[in-house]
Amino acid sequence: MTLLKVKDLQKIYPNGTHALKGVSLEVNKGEFLVIIGLSGSGKSTLLRCINRLHDPTSGSIQFDGIETTSLTGSGLRTLRSRIGMIFQHFNLIPRSSVMTNVLSGTLARTGIIKSLFGIYSEEDKEKARKYIDIVGLTGKERSRADNLSGGQQQRVAIARALMQNPTILLADEPVASLDPSTSHSVMQYLKKVNEELGVTVICNLHFLSLVREYASRVIALKDGKLIYEGSPSEIDQQWFQTIYGEDAVEVTIN
Repeated sequence: MTLLKVKDLQKIYPNGTHALKGVSLEVNKGEFLVIIGLSGSGKSTLLRCINRLHDPTSGSIQFDGIETTSLTGSGLRTLRSRIGMIFQHFNLIPRSSVMTNVLSGTLARTGIIKSLFGIYSEEDKEKARKYIDIVGLTGKERSRADNLSGGQQQRVAIARALMQNPTILLADEPVASLDPSTSHSVMQYLKKVNEELGVTVICNLHFLSLVREYASRVIALKDGKLIYEGSPSEIDQQWFQTIYGEDAVEVTIN
């Protein structure tokens, strides 16, 4: 089942940067799709256009059969509630507990006032405990976010995103700020979410060793254009140099 269809997507920023140049792709429900490419290739812009943090200049994005590029107001809020987002720098509330950070993922349906006063339903609290357990942080519910390691903070961010009950989870360089061993830990939990909860994952990554281990399919962007689409195992040395440049050297995360 096709969940997401992107057709001829163009994004030109006000400063004239042409970030996406006619990108087209389809994503099936349940996939773990990884996007690779150099910094500035358009990876982050693509994710932000999918969840409408950025408005595309032209082209079409259909999510679960709905054209999203023209959505406004409640329609746009509904779309975003179905698309979870994980960022490179976690974006947690540093002085708040793990539980409070995870529960903040219900903001769209709880409302600002109830969230400010910590008024959450027992159902949401139970769900938060479930997702905290899924990402391996049981026992840390009362710990402050800024007392956690980087990998633990990113796992809190995953649990928070799951509180939206997302159909799709976008992860923008989720391990870029982490050391190698922690990177694998975070990727394993993303894979767990994909396989056990059935959440479709689209993830931007730099390291091909992680791509080969976790992706079901990979696409590569270069200068805003899609230049590769296929199996991670088919990215040989020639493709690596095409994507990253002739002088690039592959760095492996063990």
